[in-house]
Amino acid sequence: MMRVNADNRLMLGCVLLILLLTGCAAQLAPKYDSALFKGVTQTNVNIMELFAAVAEGTNSADCDKRAKTFNRIIGSVDALAIQASARPVPDSSVAEKVNAFLESKGVAAMSGGKAPSSYSLEHVSRVLTKMKQVDCASGLKPGAVAAFKNDVVVSMDQVITYESFLER
Repeated sequence: MMRVNADNRLMLGCVLLILLLTGCAAQLAPKYDSALFKGVTQTNVNIMELFAAVAEGTNSADCDKRAKTFNRIIGSVDALAIQASARPVPDSSVAEKVNAFLESKGVAAMSGGKAPSSYSLEHVSRVLTKMKQVDCASGLKPGAVAAFKNDVVVSMDQVITYESFLER
C-alpha cells in the first residue's frame, strides 16, 4: 500500500479545489442578450440622427413634423428598458462588492432585480420626453439641444458599455 505524504496531500487538495471552483461559476450580472445589444446600438443611431436634425434649433410651429420621430425613438428606448430589466439579476453577496465597484466608477448599481442599463435607458426616455415637450412648447435653441444631447450621450454610453461588457 502506498503511503501519501504531506506534499502529495497538499497537491491533491489543490487539484480538487481547482476542479470544484471551475465547476461553480458565480453569475454576477444578467446574461448577454444579443437582440438587446443590437436594439440599443440601432436606437443610439436613431437618437444621434434626431440630434443632428435639430442641432441648429427648432421652431415650435413645426414640432408636429418631428413628433412622430420623437415618439418612435422614445417607444424604442422604453421597449429596450423593459427588455433590459426583464433579465433576472443574480442575488449574491458578491454582487454587493460588484455594486460598490460600479458605483465607484459612476455607474448605477444593480438593484431591485434590474441591470444598470435599464436605469440608464429609463433616464434617456425621460430626457427625450422632456426635449419633445420643450420643442413643442417653445422650440429648441441650439444650446438646449447640446445640453439634451450631452445628457443622453452619457446615459447611452453607460448602456452600451455595460451591455457590451456582458458579452464575454
